[in-house]
Formats: sequence, structure tokens, C-alpha cells
Amino acid sequence: MKTRFTTLDICAVLSEINEKIIGMRLVNVYDIDHKTYLFKLARPDNKAMLLVESGMRIHLSEFDWPKNPMPSNFSVKLRKHLRGRRLVSATQLGIDRIVDLQFGSGDASYHVFVELYDRVSQHVWLWHYYLIDVIVMSQENDDVKTAVHEAYPRTSARGVEPITTIERLQEILKSAKPESVVKRVLNPHLPYGASCIDHSISVAGFPVNAKLGKDFHWETDTGKLHEALKTADEILRSAMTHVCQGFIIQKLEKKSDGELKTNVEFHPYLFNHHKDQPHKQFDSFNKAVDEFFSSLESQKTDMKLLQRERAAMRKLDNVRKDHESRLTGLRSEQENDQEKARLIESNLQMIDEAILVVRSAIANQVDWKEIRSLVHDAQVRGDKVASSIKSLKLETNSMVMSLRWVGISKPPPHSPPVEDWFGSSDEEEVAPGSSVKVEVDLSMSAVFWFEKFLWFISSENYLVIGGRDAQQNEIIVKRYLNQGHPIPPKTLNEAGTMAICHSAAWDAKVVTSAWWVRREQVSKTAPSGEYLTTGSFLIRGKKDYLPPSYLVYGFGFLFKVSTIAV
Repeated sequence: MKTRFTTLDICAVLSEINEKIIGMRLVNVYDIDHKTYLFKLARPDNKAMLLVESGMRIHLSEFDWPKNPMPSNFSVKLRKHLRGRRLVSATQLGIDRIVDLQFGSGDASYHVFVELYDRVSQHVWLWHYYLIDVIVMSQENDDVKTAVHEAYPRTSARGVEPITTIERLQEILKSAKPESVVKRVLNPHLPYGASCIDHSISVAGFPVNAKLGKDFHWETDTGKLHEALKTADEILRSAMTHVCQGFIIQKLEKKSDGELKTNVEFHPYLFNHHKDQPHKQFDSFNKAVDEFFSSLESQKTDMKLLQRERAAMRKLDNVRKDHESRLTGLRSEQENDQEKARLIESNLQMIDEAILVVRSAIANQVDWKEIRSLVHDAQVRGDKVASSIKSLKLETNSMVMSLRWVGISKPPPHSPPVEDWFGSSDEEEVAPGSSVKVEVDLSMSAVFWFEKFLWFISSENYLVIGGRDAQQNEIIVKRYLNQGHPIPPKTLNEAGTMAICHSAAWDAKVVTSAWWVRREQVSKTAPSGEYLTTGSFLIRGKKDYLPPSYLVYGFGFLFKVSTIAV
């Protein structure tokens, strides 16, 4: 962001100051802070405020600046010697960034010098004969020495010189380091300021940030640049004699609820490289500068709020990405586990035999090392079951088995996912014909997904499941309640009997009727103002009642004696 005046800015400001406030008397002097002062001037029909900030700026202001309740020593001295005197002139010393404000004339004249250097920032208040009386914000300068009661070095100011010759321009560019930015090479040698030089480079047809040896070659391109610099010279000389318009160059910052325009630079001319950027135009350069600096604090506040918003959005975005990454990982893990579960279902007999063998050995209190030795011996003999056991993790009551798809070359589609009753060891993707390592819990058996629920196979070969608790009811409705074919009456009656036998009617010994509804009648959305607990659902529409069921329920055992011995 631009905050200091260039030589061009000083020329533009002084043209308007000389037109509007010369001849006004100084009414008072106020200090805003330790380096910013307000000169209040007036005449019978008009008044004005001249703002001076040491090392930074000087311009007319209409903004109501907050003033210190107690004036500084410098303000007191200015009031004592300058109050009531006319502002006779406001001039620039040569082409240097030094402004001479003369109050009074002849032997009664006093001068306030305002230095607007980048590195040497100082106010100097002088009396007649240009002997220094007060220095404010004084800093060391190797070129110019200033001290109280010494003569002010007015003669050291640089004069306004004609445009640099093409030979001198070539010499400057030739002596620069390769790949140096052209405008940075020229700026110390030319009085126009960085933006005006950028304008000339753009007019010459080169990129604003052109580099020597890449975008710009001093041997062939210096002539074009020299011609374009004549434009900069014309702009500078015009600013010395005419009141200039003002322009504030802006930047668009994106917000969650729109855009924020921030002020970036102020200029007395709309340069070529700024024409496509957002900007505000003013009748005078003083008004543009006054608007720029008066809105600086509110803009800083807006930018702080924007930075906080961006920081919050970055955190939110990081959290979103983290959640998406976790979901992706969980989905991948779920798919991997589902494939392993299907693989287990494809090898039920072999897995049950392997579990039975290891369980039997543990039950007979065989030493763990001996169990591993027995499995190894069986593998050497070529036993298929033993060969599928890759490792025993008896300390965690599990084993790792290597499984292949039996009788098929590709895993079959399986709509209902399988709950994880087994762990997973090595994360491997299942490929047709390949073996996959699966960690199997020895305390479990190779069962189907529905066996953790209440279940039976109906007389018409339909699988009927029911929840053992509210959590299982929630799982069944969310995962397995899908649109299907119509169910035959006999299966519906058998399912109703199971429902009655697992209801409160069993303990109460009450004969009652079950009822059924279609999938679309079941909803988890509660009416307005109500809440559905886990395992509870809302039924909409008509219930289809079944005939009363007898409280008769049967069950059986299915087992097979193993013929394999280790």
C-alpha cells in the first residue's frame, strides 16, 4: 500500500495549495500525534485545514481529525511565532521532496520546511535568514547536515533537469545487474516516481515488471523507453502548473457475503497500467489524498475482520477436507471389510475347521509354541486347512488366514453389508484369483450377517429378521428395509408369530394379532414438536392386521462333527 508522497504528488498538491489558500492567515496549529500537525488557515470568506505528516504527506483536508487536548512544545512555538501571519508561498525546493511554507514577508518572514523523504523524516521550523530554530523528528542523513542555529542547506536541493539523454539512459541500464527489474533500476535516477515510470514502460510496450535481459534489452529497447519517458516528463511539468484530478486505485477482496474494495494507491493521474483496475476519480488530487488517508483506519478495521473471516474459513475448509479424507478412508475400509466378509462366507467350512482345530488345542491346554509347531507340521504335510493359516495371534485370541474365492473368479454382489466380527491385518485389495490375508477372531464362528439378529427361514424360503433391541431395530430399518416384491401370506403369518413371541405378549401370555405395513409407510421423521428415540419409528397410513397367533415358538441346533485332527 502506498503511504508516502512522491515528487509528482508534491507537485500536484502544491499547485492546488497555491491556488486555494495562499494569502490566508494562520489561525491555529494542532497536533494529531507526535509527527502529524494541522494548520488552520482562514480569510473573511473562507477557511481551510492544511495537514502535515512528517516524512509522509502534506495536503488540504476536510476530515475532522482527532486533536490532542494538550499541544506539544512544537505546536506552542508555532502558535507563538506564526499565528496571525499570512501564508505567502508554498514551494518545493528544486525537485527534492522538501516543501517550504513561508509565513509573513520581508524581515518578519518565517519558514516551515517539511521534508518528505523515505528514510530521513523531519519537520524544520526556521526564522528569517533561514537559520534553524526547531527540528522535529530529526534523523541522520549522510548528505545533508542540519542542526539548530545552523543555516538550512537550501542550495543542496536538486534542480528540475531536462529529461535524461538516451546515452545516459543506456549507461544506467547497462551498469545494472542482469535480470534486474527495469523500474527499480531507473527510479533512483529519475524524479517521476515508481508509478509514473511504470506508466512510461507500459506506454513503450513492455511489461510493467520487465526484467533486463528477458523482457527488455538495453541494446535495442532503450530508444523506445526514452521516447516513452517524455510522457512522464510532460506529466510532471503539467502537475507543477495545473490543478490535477485525483485517483484512488482500489483492490477487490472477496468476502463470504460479497466483495470488499480496499484503497491501495493515490495518484494525480490515471496511469496506463491502472486503467483496468477498480478506481475512484476526484475533482482534485488533494481530495483524493484526503479520502485515502481519512479512510485508512476504517479500512484497517475492515481488513482485520476480513483476515479473521478468511482464517475461520481456512479452518472450516481444513476441517471439511479432514472429514472428507476420513470418510473416504472409512468407506475404503468398509468396502475392504465387506469384501473380506464375503470372502469368509465363500470359505465357511475351511474357516470353521481351522477355528475348531485351534480351539481344541487351546482347550486341551496345549502350549502355544506346541500349537504353532503342530500347525507347521500340518502345513508341511500339505493340509489345506493348515496351509491357509498364515500366523497365530494367540495372545489376542485370533489368527491370520489366507483366503481365496472358492468356485468363482470374482466376488459376487452382496447388498447387505456385513458387520465386523473379525479384525483386519494387512490392508490388501481383493482381486480375482488372488489370496487375501484376513484376521479371524477365535471366539467367533464363520456366521452369516443376519445371525446377530432374531432370524429364521420361512416355509417359503424367505429370510425373516428382527431386532433384539432398539439399536438393532434402528440398523434393520436404515440398512435393510428396502423396496421389494410382495410377500406371500404364509410367510407374513410366520413373521407375525415371531413378532408376537418376542413381544410383551409372551410374558403376559396374551394371544393377540400382529400387523404389517409397507416400506413407504415407515418414517424416522417425527411430527413437529415431537422426537423419536432410537429404535422408534412413525407409521403412517393403514395397518394390515394378521390373524391371532398362538404363543408357540420352536428352535433347533445345527452342528457337524469334525473329522479333521491335528
